[in-house]
Amino acid sequence: GTSSILAGAALAAVYRCTGRSFDTNSLIHDVLYLEQILTTGGGWQDQVGGLFGGVKLARSAAQLPLRVEVEQLSLPQHFQSVLQQHLLLVYTGKTRLARNLLQDVVRNWYARLPSIVQNAEQLVTNAEECAEACREGSLLRLGECMDTYWQQKKLMAPGCEPAAVRSMMNALQPLSLGQSLAGAGGGGFLFLLTREPQQKKPVTEILTNIQGIGSFSVHSVDLDMDGISVIQKSSEHPEQQQTT
Repeated sequence: GTSSILAGAALAAVYRCTGRSFDTNSLIHDVLYLEQILTTGGGWQDQVGGLFGGVKLARSAAQLPLRVEVEQLSLPQHFQSVLQQHLLLVYTGKTRLARNLLQDVVRNWYARLPSIVQNAEQLVTNAEECAEACREGSLLRLGECMDTYWQQKKLMAPGCEPAAVRSMMNALQPLSLGQSLAGAGGGGFLFLLTREPQQKKPVTEILTNIQGIGSFSVHSVDLDMDGISVIQKSSEHPEQQQTT
């Protein structure tokens, strides 16, 4: 989702430089419009994930003009800390152009294939289940939702699971409660919910012993609870501003 997040940051900086007012919700819709102009396609989920802080659930009703509603979830005490200790990001070393995968998804949807229509409905149901797991503070239930999501994503976008990624996910299965590729799939980052906390070293060791997967990196996770903000770097130079 980095392209959508970058677009949101760029728009926020342009708006501030030109003296325009905006809020995060307007950025979500502006990025959606911008990406259509750029022909990169995509939806609104990536900018919601990156520009809104905290753990959230986003919905859009079947209506035009499209309106995205974002619900920021209330987490049980200490669950944020627990979640961060069990979440890892693995860069798979495999790059991909999301646009190509997304075009296939849209074509399948336009064809109204029964399996795709049913899968889209189940994606919505699973998202609601995932949100409930977060409200309950259940890592086990959250992991099950993540695994379900990955199976749904593969059905929606055939070809989103390269052989090397499949080898990585199979090898990490004993350590994980759930895992999936982020974004459109096909490469990029794998996110992993581990059974035990602080598993960066064991995950790295497992992946190091897999032949043929190429370069990779393992990263710990801090949840961003604030979302996008435009801050002034120093009072001495008010013209210098930074978007985060």
